[in-house]
Amino acid sequence: MDKHDKEILKLFQCDYNRSVEESFAQILTENDLVRLFFINEDQAYTDGKNIVVDPAINDTFADKKALAKVEDFLSIKPQFSTDSWSAIKLITRAQNIHESLHILYTNHPSEVLSDSRASTKISTKVLAMIRNIIEDAFIEAVGCSVYDNLELPLLFSRLAIFFSEKQVEGTIDRAFKSYQKKAKKTLALLQYMNYMGVFLLYPIFKLKKPACRIRKYVKKTKQLFLDGSICGDAKKRYEYTQKIFDIIKPLLPKDEELESAEFEKLIFGYKLSPYPQQIATKDASQGRRVVVTRRLFTGLDNNQLELENFDQQIQNELLAYEKDKEKTIVIVKTKATTVIWESQSFDTAKIHNNIKIIETKPKPNLNLRKAYQNYYDKYRLNINSYNKRFAQLLKARITTREDKKLFGQGIASKRLADVKKRYWYQKVSDQGIPDIAVLLLIDGSGSMAGARRSSAIVASLVLHEVLKKQEVIHAIVEHRAIYNEPKVQHNVLVDFFAKDEEKFNILALNASEGTREGLSLYWAEKYIANKTFCEENLIIVLSDGEPAHDINGDGSYLPPASIKDTAAAAKKISKRGTKIIAVALDDASADYSCYNALKKIYPTVVSCTDLAKLTGQLLTIISHFLG
Repeated sequence: MDKHDKEILKLFQCDYNRSVEESFAQILTENDLVRLFFINEDQAYTDGKNIVVDPAINDTFADKKALAKVEDFLSIKPQFSTDSWSAIKLITRAQNIHESLHILYTNHPSEVLSDSRASTKISTKVLAMIRNIIEDAFIEAVGCSVYDNLELPLLFSRLAIFFSEKQVEGTIDRAFKSYQKKAKKTLALLQYMNYMGVFLLYPIFKLKKPACRIRKYVKKTKQLFLDGSICGDAKKRYEYTQKIFDIIKPLLPKDEELESAEFEKLIFGYKLSPYPQQIATKDASQGRRVVVTRRLFTGLDNNQLELENFDQQIQNELLAYEKDKEKTIVIVKTKATTVIWESQSFDTAKIHNNIKIIETKPKPNLNLRKAYQNYYDKYRLNINSYNKRFAQLLKARITTREDKKLFGQGIASKRLADVKKRYWYQKVSDQGIPDIAVLLLIDGSGSMAGARRSSAIVASLVLHEVLKKQEVIHAIVEHRAIYNEPKVQHNVLVDFFAKDEEKFNILALNASEGTREGLSLYWAEKYIANKTFCEENLIIVLSDGEPAHDINGDGSYLPPASIKDTAAAAKKISKRGTKIIAVALDDASADYSCYNALKKIYPTVVSCTDLAKLTGQLLTIISHFLG
């Protein structure tokens, strides 16, 4: 793999591409609980719930010679051998398709684990190998029998893996003969498994007669492999595995070690799963029943089929790949941005003179991806519940205005010059998403440490997932004022119209220093107006107490001065049309009442004495506002 290919791999393995593949898997499996992960371990597998793929499997995407041979075989233009990005996209998608079809049509966990024949390590492994040859051939047959547009990636991947392992100059026949020569030196059992794997999965290759030591086993089991690979009932399909195992049992070596790495890599390119240690799910699933009408490469009679003309499909795929590449480049090259605001930029009181606002939009922290997913899984039921609630709410009729009417409910002054006298407007009811922007302004002061910070993280995460799903424009911002410095920090964790990766920064929410809330409110008002241009704007202030910021002991922004200033800011901003609602994070057992303190500042305050209910309260506020 050269430097360019390494850069392509690094570029490709960002969360955007992983999420694209995960979404595809969820659509194909018809299950939005399916999760997909990228690894770099030359293997791909599924446990029935999670899919693991390796975009760089065997470095296939970078093997220009192998890819050129595949293109030649499929009679397609040299587009993947000359473009590593297109190659890695197609190879990754092929693995995804393969494992998604296993989720749909293969039993999980494997029947091998409960089979009495699997009494030793060697017998367990051989049963798994036979089962996987049949299952791989079967699900690829299903892929080209039942689904449109899946045959190309399945064919391409199957061939690419074979040729990338060979590294032999010349024709397919020469490459295959080289493989057969190498196979003669292997253990009889592996020689048999290799032979049957190629027979079933690569019927395009003309096999020579099997070696004498395995010939009778091949003859007895060949039809069982063929029949098993088109059997649409998973339970009956495994019975073919058992029959084959019983026939070839004399081939099992006494040695408990069976080195099958070459077999796994050469024939499949997919991990021979499942073994007991690979089963990560307690939820059993039965493979769907299906009728197979053709195999990959051949018909049911095992005669080679004419390959389809894939040109149009390839062009469509390449267009999609290029769009994904453009988005990926934007995401990967995104850097943290900082804007410095002088307090004079806002119509603030003199108390904020010479204070700077450091507005930072941090680079998405991809290292938080797994932690974010864990949070998401934990609160999935809450997210789904609120999504249903909001979907119903947004189905309610909203009022919009239609202009250019000859008569109506009122006159649009800007159209008085219309010679056709279409200067009337009328209000109509319709369904749609209200034109609203929501900014969650989170207190990032030191008193938010501990349970309050944790609750704010969960509430922000759920809020983001729900509002994103319902296409409600929103941003999440953490604010704090630095003691002994004339500086206020605003960290835009999730921006309006955010890239998907930005959500990981929610988990970086911190607690330190103080707050200068009056100034932060003016910034929030301008930020929404500059970024969204919506008809209605809502600021939700999440706080656990009164604003306080001291610079070199001057005491200028401590209660009651800070309360008076923030109240004046909230009142002025509200009069200008931006609504502000405060949520008071109160400790029910404490003498201090955050709710009472914030009532002196904001016209609308909601008390939260149970942090477990914070998420619900935030979403209730927004739902009332939308209603």
